[in-house]
Amino acid sequence: MSVSGPLSGIRFTGLGSGLDVESIVTQLVSLEQIPIRRFQAQQAQLQARQTIFGEFKSKLNALNSAASSLSFANTFNPSKATAADATIAGVSASDAAAAGTYSVNVTRLAKAHKIATTAQASTTEALGQTGSFMVNGKAVNVESTDTLTTLASKINSTNTGVTATLLNGGAGQAFLVINANKTGAGNAVSLSDLSGGVLGSLGVLNGSTSFPNLMDADTARSRKFADATSTVQTLTGASLSGTFSLGGTNISVDFAVDSLQTIADKINLAGGGNAARVVTETKDSVTTSRLEIDSASIPASVTDADGVLRALGVMQNGFGNQLVGAQDAQATIDSVSVTSETNSLGSVVQGLTINLLKEGNTEVTVTRDTSKVKDSIKNLMTAYNGVVDYIRTNSSLDSETFRSGPLFGDQTVAQVENTLSSLIFSSVGSGSVRNLADLGFSFDDQSKLTLDEGKLDSRLSSDLESVRNLMLATGSSASSNLRYVSSNNKSVASSAAGYSIDITQVATKSTFTGTVAQTLPNVGGEVLSFTGSLFGGTTINLSVGAGASLTDLISTINNDSRLKDLVTASNDGGILKLESKRFGTAGRFGVTSNLTAGADNSGIGSAGVAVNGLDVAGTINGEAATGSGQFLMGNTGNSTTEGLQIQYTGNTTGAVGSVTFNRGIASLLSYRMESFTDSVNGLLTSVDKALTDQIEDLNDRITSTQERLVIREETLRKRFTAMEEAIGRLNAQSSQFGAVFGGQR
Repeated sequence: MSVSGPLSGIRFTGLGSGLDVESIVTQLVSLEQIPIRRFQAQQAQLQARQTIFGEFKSKLNALNSAASSLSFANTFNPSKATAADATIAGVSASDAAAAGTYSVNVTRLAKAHKIATTAQASTTEALGQTGSFMVNGKAVNVESTDTLTTLASKINSTNTGVTATLLNGGAGQAFLVINANKTGAGNAVSLSDLSGGVLGSLGVLNGSTSFPNLMDADTARSRKFADATSTVQTLTGASLSGTFSLGGTNISVDFAVDSLQTIADKINLAGGGNAARVVTETKDSVTTSRLEIDSASIPASVTDADGVLRALGVMQNGFGNQLVGAQDAQATIDSVSVTSETNSLGSVVQGLTINLLKEGNTEVTVTRDTSKVKDSIKNLMTAYNGVVDYIRTNSSLDSETFRSGPLFGDQTVAQVENTLSSLIFSSVGSGSVRNLADLGFSFDDQSKLTLDEGKLDSRLSSDLESVRNLMLATGSSASSNLRYVSSNNKSVASSAAGYSIDITQVATKSTFTGTVAQTLPNVGGEVLSFTGSLFGGTTINLSVGAGASLTDLISTINNDSRLKDLVTASNDGGILKLESKRFGTAGRFGVTSNLTAGADNSGIGSAGVAVNGLDVAGTINGEAATGSGQFLMGNTGNSTTEGLQIQYTGNTTGAVGSVTFNRGIASLLSYRMESFTDSVNGLLTSVDKALTDQIEDLNDRITSTQERLVIREETLRKRFTAMEEAIGRLNAQSSQFGAVFGGQR
C-alpha cells in the first residue's frame, strides 16, 4: 500500500482502505490503452505494406531502366574495334563507328617541347643574373640571388602550360629543364628575354630568330592572349616599350598603354603595305586572341631590336639547348594524311578513337558487336521476371494455414501485372520481327519470360534492323521533305496512315546585304562587327586589311574560324551578301562597319539590309505545334502528338504529307512504368500517399487517445484520493467513538 505525498511524484495510497490503489489505477488505464495498441498494430501493418510497395516500385524502376536502355538508337549500333598490332595503336569504338577495316600508318608521334639551360654550378648556388624574361606570355623577374631552384619555382608559378624541373648531375652538372605540359607543335614553349639577357646567359636562347607561328609565306601570328583589349602589360606583367620595323616602316609600341587591337591599328595606320588584325580562337571552351600581321617583308625584312615582336611571340629566338622539339603526330588512315597535337586521333574516323603508340603499320577492324544488344535484351527479361517473382513471393496463400502475403488480392498489383502481361507480347514491329515471340521469348507456367537464345542470336545476326524497330520508338514518311526526329512518353502511336502535317510557314535563313557595291581600295582597313542570336549574344569583330577586294573579303569571312560555321559570304552582283547557316530565329544576326557605306569599304556601312529568318509553323495531326528552325514539335497538352518532333525541309506550305509513328515494345514498357512510378502522378505514388495518410490519421487518433487517458488517469486518482480521505475520516471517528464508549461499562 502507499500514501500520496510530496516526494517527487511518489504516491502512498490505500492506507485507509487497505486497497492497492496504484495497481488498480494502472490496470484500469492499461485496459483503456487497448485501442492505442490496436492503432499501433494497424500502423505497423501499414508501414510494412508501405515498405513492400516501396520495394515493388524499385522492381518496376529496374524494369523501366532496362526498357529505357533499349529505347535509344545507339543501343543497336554497338561497335568493337581491334588493331592487328596493338603495340602500334590502341583503338576503341563508339556506337557511331561504321563497320570496316582501316589501314593505319604511324610515321611520327606527337612530342612535348623540352628545353634546358647549359650546365650550371649547382641547383642552389646564386646565378648572379638580374633582369626579366617571358615564358608563354607571362613575365618572370630575376634577382641576383636566384638559383636554379628558385627560378624553377618562379616559372611554375606563372601557370602558363609549362613545368620547370631540375636535373642535378653533381658539381658543374646542374640543369634547369622547361617542359611543355602538352604535346604538339602548337604547344611549343615561347621564351624571350625582356631585359638583362637572362635566358641567353643561361644558354636557353641563342642569337638566331624565326617566326614560330607563320601562317603562310608572309603572314605571322603572335602567341595566344586572354583578350584583345586589355593592355599587354596587364595581360603579361611585362613592362616594355620599343620599336619594330616591317620593311622599313617603324611601329612604336608601349605595353603599358597598348593592347593587341591598338597595336594592329598602329600597323594599319602606318601603311607601308602592312596590314594587321586580331583573330580569336576557341579551344576546349576557352577563347583567346592573337595579333595577325600580313607583310611582304615577313620574314626577311623585319627588325626587332627592342624585342617587342619576340615578347609578343610573333618572333622567337633559337633555343641553345633543345632536348626535344615540339612536334605533331603524323599518320595516314587509308592513305589520308592526318596530323594531330596529341597521339590520340578521335575525329578522323567517326566513332573511332586511335591512340598512337609507336611508328609502324597496322590494320584496325571495326565490327558490329551484337553481344551488347543481346545483353540489353536479356536485361529486360531479367528485370521483367524480377517484377513477376516479387509479386509471386508477396502474393502467396498457404492452403493449410490460410496465411497470405502482403500483396495477396491487392488490386493495384493486379492492375500492374495485367498491364505488363498484356503489353509484353504486343505486335508493334514489322517484317519478320513483329513481337518478342519472334525473338525467341515465351511465358513459362509462372508467367515469367523464357528465352531461346539461339533464335535471338539468329535474329540479331540476320535482321538487326527489324529487332531495332521492334524495340525503338520509330517514325517514317513517304515524303523526302519530312523526317521523324524524336518523341516522348506522351506521344501516342499513329495509325498506319500516319499523322498529317500541315505547314503554314516554311523555315527561312537570315540574310544581310550591303547597300552598295564595294569600292576599292580600302585605304585604312575596315572592322566588321557581327552580333545577334546566331553568335550567342557576343560581338565578333573582323578586321579587313587595306586593299582587300570583295573576293578577298568573302574569302576572309568564309575561312575565319569564328564565322565559317555560322555564316556564308557571297558576291551578289558586286555586293557583299551574308547568309546564316542556321534556320529560324536562332540564326538571326546583324553586321555593322566602322566606315560609312561606299567610302572605300565592304558597302555594309551602318545601313545594310537585314532579312530575319523565320521558324517553321504548322500543325501535326491537326494539333498545335511549335517551330524552331526547320523542326516542328507537338505542344504540351496535345492528346496525341505531345513531344512528337518532325523536321520539314521543303519550301511549300499546306498539307505536305504525313509521318507514321510507332512506339516500340521498349518505349511502351518505359511509358507504362513511368505511369506507375512517376513521383507526382504515378499509380504507386498514389498508393504510397494513401498509406501515409492512413498512418498519419492513426497517429492523430493515438495522440488524442493518449491525451484523453491522461485526463482519465488524473480523474481516477482524484476519486480514489477522495475515497481514501473519506475512509480516513470515518476511521478517525470510529476510533473516537471507541474511545468514548469503550470506557463505559
